[in-house]
Amino acid sequence: MNMIITSECEDCIYGIINDSNKARVKVKCTQKEKEYYYGQCIPCENKRKRKLGEEIVNEQNSTV
Repeated sequence: MNMIITSECEDCIYGIINDSNKARVKVKCTQKEKEYYYGQCIPCENKRKRKLGEEIVNEQNSTV
């Protein structure tokens, strides 16, 4: 299992950053449906860059 820091979730297609409370910035992973705190070390198997992820989705849609 790969471990990443939630700051890397900014580049992922599944990561959503909620910084409405600057003291506790939360990161939501839409794939796992879980919330984490910014800077936390979390397990991640599907880290995809935003540009790369969008290209992968487009390729999958075109093959279907």
